[in-house]
Amino acid sequence: MQKPDIQEFSNFIVDYISTMVGIGTYSSRVDRCAKRISQSFGYKISLNFSFNHTLINIVDPDNYAISRTYLVTNKYSLVDFRLISNLSGLSWAIYDHIHDLRVAKRCFTKLVAKEKHPFYMYIILQSIANASFSKLFGGDFGTVLVVLVAGLIGTSVKTLLTRYFKLDIRLIYILCAFVSSYIALIGVNLKLTQTGEVALAASILYLTPGVFFINSVIDILKNYIQMGISRIISVVVLVTCVGIGVYITLSLGDFRLIK
Repeated sequence: MQKPDIQEFSNFIVDYISTMVGIGTYSSRVDRCAKRISQSFGYKISLNFSFNHTLINIVDPDNYAISRTYLVTNKYSLVDFRLISNLSGLSWAIYDHIHDLRVAKRCFTKLVAKEKHPFYMYIILQSIANASFSKLFGGDFGTVLVVLVAGLIGTSVKTLLTRYFKLDIRLIYILCAFVSSYIALIGVNLKLTQTGEVALAASILYLTPGVFFINSVIDILKNYIQMGISRIISVVVLVTCVGIGVYITLSLGDFRLIK
């Protein structure tokens, strides 16, 4: 197999790594996939992860004078488990039988451009999940309805602010926590539910940064300490923002409603 030009390969692997990091892949998986691809095309690669940037160093092992180094800004988007799985599978396909960089690029472009589920499906399913958890936590039928409405509105606000207004994620979490918890409080005021504490807690479940927390633990266990600690701090900040939003709701409402 003829080794591709290092610049062409660098352009491809940088896009691949940036995409993997941005959609919520934990660091060790990105590292393994990138090294698998690099080895297949005859190059060595080293990665250094931080929360905001990824340092990428690519070297030709036959001539160390031929190298490229990039500092890439991480651009996070919605977690996409299907794309993570497909891109990981692409790394194995390249390792096994795709030995042409042009073919690898076409496969990568096709996977990234693949049509995603419409955003309203995300809103509906997320809201149903919230409502289901409220029932699981002991809420009555009124609580399920209140949480469903709070989830629909809160998730819609989160999607709009993220996709179209590009607000800071921390501000989005504060606003969405306030909106959802305030709707739950309205339901309590209207006597729609007898389990107000469950309605309030379940209304903001969609804001739980569970994937960030899981990835942070995996990173630490896999010795990516810097990235793991950065992600844990990010989780703490986001949870604090959710708490601020709920606190605003309780400040505007009657504390005695939540017993």
